[in-house]
Formats: sequence, C-alpha cells, structure tokens
Amino acid sequence: MFTASWHLFSEKPPAYANQIAGKLTVDGVPYEGIVFALAVGKLQYICGQHVKNGNVHIQLIPEKYSTKTLNLLIFKEGRALASEPVTPDNVVVYELSISSSGGGGGPTGEPATITGKVERVLDNMAQPAARQLVAIEHKPDGSWAVTGNTTSDAENGSYTLEVLTEGGDTFVLALDEYGVPFTPTASVVQGDLIHPSVANGYVYRVEIGGTLPATEPTWWIDTGTNHTRTIEGDIILRAIPFYRPLAHGPVKAEPLS
Repeated sequence: MFTASWHLFSEKPPAYANQIAGKLTVDGVPYEGIVFALAVGKLQYICGQHVKNGNVHIQLIPEKYSTKTLNLLIFKEGRALASEPVTPDNVVVYELSISSSGGGGGPTGEPATITGKVERVLDNMAQPAARQLVAIEHKPDGSWAVTGNTTSDAENGSYTLEVLTEGGDTFVLALDEYGVPFTPTASVVQGDLIHPSVANGYVYRVEIGGTLPATEPTWWIDTGTNHTRTIEGDIILRAIPFYRPLAHGPVKAEPLS
C-alpha cells in the first residue's frame, strides 16, 4: 500500500555549484515542459524545472548528489519517459535524447501489477487523493527504467499500476500537478493551473478566467486568510501548495498469472 503524507515545500532550496546543463530532445524535437531530476539508488527527488526549447540547466543539486547518477523524467501524452543516466558536471554540456517509441528508459519484461492507495494528510486527518503515479524499476542488471504510470482515484485514493518487470525493485513516485508557466496575455479558464516563472512552493488555480496581464503579478502564499486574489480585471486566482514528489518503495510487482 502506498500512503503519501504531503509536506509543504515553500522555501527555495539553496543553489550549489553542481549542475546539469544540456540540450534535451524528445523524438528529435527540442523539449518544452516540466523536467524532474531524480537520484537513482533510493529514487530521491531533487528538483524540477520548466524547460523551454530543450535548454536544461539544473542548478539546485546538493553537494551529496555531486557524484550520484541522476535521471531526468518527463511526461509526454500521459506517458512517463526517462533520459539516459547523467552525473552533475560543471563543464560538460549534455546532449540528451528521449524516444517515446523505445529507448530512453522504455520498459521491458513480464506483465505485472502494483496496487495501493494514495492519501494526503490535512488537519491531521488522512484523506484520499488523486495523484499521477509513476513506477520506476531498478533492474537486476543495475539499470533503471520507467515501467508504468497511472492516476489514483479521487474518491478512495486507490490505484492499480500495470507494469513490465524484470524482477527488480520498483519505486512508485507520486507527482503533484504543476500546471503551466505564467504566459503574458494568455487566455485562461476556470480550473486552469498556473505556476510562477520562479518557483515559490505554490501553484495558482483559476477561479474566474479571462486574459492574463502583460506582466507577471506579485505572487502570494496562502496564510489562511488570503486564499484568492484578483490579478487583472475580473481574473481571480487561488493559491494552492505545490508538494514535492514522494517515492514509495522498494516494492515487488506482482506478476500476472
């Protein structure tokens, strides 16, 4: 069972000298979207960033990960895909490529399932939560691969992950929804999620839609009395905490009979 207790991350981590810089393409096209940096071994989340035109520059890498092997994780059309392993380097500029039709961490092995439940803790009470889940397997040969993904049920938090396994240890990663970056004069509708260009531990849900302003607003955090704010005309946004991905495991996938 996967039970996640979510903790607010509202302070920007300190920058370190160790970094990963490079060009990331997916199916030959420069990638634009969210990239998550994960340290393999215990599958620890380090940080995430929004990438434009394939330009990756991850600087928030603590010293203890300076010699560790890392993977970059992305999502394309609802599928989780991983880059080849890299290590932080202050000189090397990586050329990273991911193929959605094979390679780049594509799964192999026998069909299996992982079941569990996702919960969040609010006011010291566990509640079911809908979260995007990604299974990553540490294979017997020491390599890593993304083996499946799904979304937990909003009503009861349950999930069933269908994966391909080679008998290794699997970790299940829960990802909070990060939305889209603030884009000047973009049209937004109720329910859209927007995140600031500089992360502050929050995303902002559109309560009343319209056209965003030409300049990025001064973002705020929810102190308990300022949940919503009008930022332009009739546009109203609600501040919602963004939680860092949590990993559960290792677990063994149950082979299908």
